[in-house]
Amino acid sequence: MRTRWIERGAAVLLLAGAAAPFWAGRYLPFLDLPQHLGLAAVVTRYHDPATRFAQYYALDPRITPYWGYYGAMWLLGQALPLELANRLLFTAYAVGTPLASAYLLASFGRDRRWAVFTIPLVFNTNLFLGFGSFLLSIPLFLLALGLAERHLADARTTGPHAPALAAVAALVFLFHAQTYLLLGVCVLLLAAVRACLGGGARWWAARCWPWLPSLALFGTWFWRSFVGPARPGLEEHTVHHRTYGGVAGLGAVYEPFRTVLERLPERVIGAFTDRSDQWIALALLALFAAAAMTAYGRAPLPARDPAPARWRRLLGSHRCDLLVLALLASYPLSPMEISGQWYVNPRHLVFAALALPLVLGHPARGWRSALVVSGAVVALLACANARAKVEAFQRQVGPFDAVARELPPGGRVLGLPFDNGAGGPVRTWPLLHWACWEQILAGGDVGFSFAGLPSIPVRYRPGMQAPHPYEWRPEQFDWATMGEFYDAFLVSGSPRGRGGEELRRNAAVVARAGTWTLWKPKERARRARP
Repeated sequence: MRTRWIERGAAVLLLAGAAAPFWAGRYLPFLDLPQHLGLAAVVTRYHDPATRFAQYYALDPRITPYWGYYGAMWLLGQALPLELANRLLFTAYAVGTPLASAYLLASFGRDRRWAVFTIPLVFNTNLFLGFGSFLLSIPLFLLALGLAERHLADARTTGPHAPALAAVAALVFLFHAQTYLLLGVCVLLLAAVRACLGGGARWWAARCWPWLPSLALFGTWFWRSFVGPARPGLEEHTVHHRTYGGVAGLGAVYEPFRTVLERLPERVIGAFTDRSDQWIALALLALFAAAAMTAYGRAPLPARDPAPARWRRLLGSHRCDLLVLALLASYPLSPMEISGQWYVNPRHLVFAALALPLVLGHPARGWRSALVVSGAVVALLACANARAKVEAFQRQVGPFDAVARELPPGGRVLGLPFDNGAGGPVRTWPLLHWACWEQILAGGDVGFSFAGLPSIPVRYRPGMQAPHPYEWRPEQFDWATMGEFYDAFLVSGSPRGRGGEELRRNAAVVARAGTWTLWKPKERARRARP
């Protein structure tokens, strides 16, 4: 009993450590987060007369894979400030990932304590790229996979796990379609192994019903996005970014196999400029290797199954290994990019890494408990390191609040990130989409926006999206074709190139703080002066 209380106390400490970085400062260094937070502001405050959201945008109530995130933000936003609501969702991700991993391990008859190896993976590269809705789908994926294993093992097809599996599978889709497809691959693999152990067409048919609700959601969205005619009256997406289009026009882009292998480590964990996260990941990998050498074991077969043939028994007892291999194989077999979405296959790596503890068949008892304790130390080190990077990012952002107070209420702001933040504590360009704070704080519009992507439930109204330079190339800003559409220009760093010259010639600084400047067209700037 004493040991159990010690373990519970350690678990609470570890989960608190995983959540701490998300509360270490107001601004989180996640690349796409301002985009998602800005569009969540649109969804939550669409009818607020203090904003001009209804003028710029139209909400799309149809089924899309990101309604999970935006719907949750809308619900929480009815009672909480938007930034706090978002912080709570990210905290749920940080706490939910190791808890869901523990549930997955128990579903396969493994020791829950091996889930300690998953805590440093909370701070994976996808987090710092700001893939908010995708990140929230990760613990749901682990939970759904554990429920699927239990459902397939249930003697009754209407067992207690089936309704929960139906609900969680639908949530996985509503947070991210790519995660849902990967979950489908894993479940098909598990079902095929179970069928080999003793089952047939009737067995399959009796156990597939929990997937029908999520398949209906997925099929509806897939038909509309890839097969059916486009919906008139709404702009599909911004310039420089194509829509998905038909199935034949996805434009899949694969990388050379050498690049796929060389960049694998940094695509799991590798967002910090000083590479401290990668050193921690190496320590974690060494611990896991030691655990694999001493605790590797086959998965137990269900007691109710009849004695199958040897090859079938071997297949069933190695289903955890097959799951890990399938998740690893999905990385080189998937494209890096399809039209409208980048960084596709690297997202699969985090699932493969989180699934690795499934191969640890022996419990973490006796001297093997030292590996768990060492894993907990590495996990706390990873949490402290992530917290330190968030705190350092606050210093990089500096006195942005002073400039933010001058953002035009309900106006349109073009972000010109001459400094995209890559030189700070986090290398994944955290200042690239910073102009979206206009949506969050002032209820206005920006230049580049995710509005119009097939997975996003927000579209521009016809003719309401302003022209803008490619967000990675602010020096391509052209006043003659773009300047008149904007009320202000948010600049990070020192303007340079042709775009910087155009800005200086036609606009004036109205607010300056640290490396931030807010510019307005010269006529408006003169009117703004007292």
